[in-house]
Amino acid sequence: MKWLNYFLNFNIPFYIYKLNTNDSIISYNNIKINQPMIILYGIVYIIKNFYNNKQTTTAILNADNILYINQIKEKNCHYQIIAISKSFLISFKWKSLININKGWNYIILKEIIKLYTKTNKKYEMMNLIMSHKYIKNRIIQLLLFCARDFGSINKETVTIYYYISQKTIGTITGSTRTTINRILKNLTYNKYIKYSIDKKITINVDYFYIPNITKYKH
Repeated sequence: MKWLNYFLNFNIPFYIYKLNTNDSIISYNNIKINQPMIILYGIVYIIKNFYNNKQTTTAILNADNILYINQIKEKNCHYQIIAISKSFLISFKWKSLININKGWNYIILKEIIKLYTKTNKKYEMMNLIMSHKYIKNRIIQLLLFCARDFGSINKETVTIYYYISQKTIGTITGSTRTTINRILKNLTYNKYIKYSIDKKITINVDYFYIPNITKYKH
């Protein structure tokens, strides 16, 4: 892992969080320490929880994305990082980077800028998903996003290589499990998707246009 090697080689203090599926880290606005976190492995999603019991998903992130556990200053909400699959996150302090050799300092900061660029695209994708008025369209957009970023290509199909529960889909898209179950059954009946034995979702690309799919090795 590139980032772990950076921190070890240059004696940069760090802390690693291990999250199993559905584990979460909650960020409250009274946390004062400013520590960014880089995802080393796995997939997480970020929920913005308002104190009136409403919530919205802000991003789905994976390896080589960066986030803050306490970046938000709003007083009416807190953020929650939830693992879709087993995930490892590494946290550090900005001032620790300043103290290393200037040449390497520049290289690492340049790499961090790349992380921000990749991460911003994930936030933009989530905004696109949530911009749909109808839940069915949000689900379809979510599945296409997951197929593109976390999919394994096999001829005319793309399989999302991690299990995502109906409860998680409902949380991400802002709907109930009953509604999600009904929509997924309809998509399955019409052969847009199918479930594997281990409950992973496979998308029939004959029915969907999925641009820029990358085949992941896993």
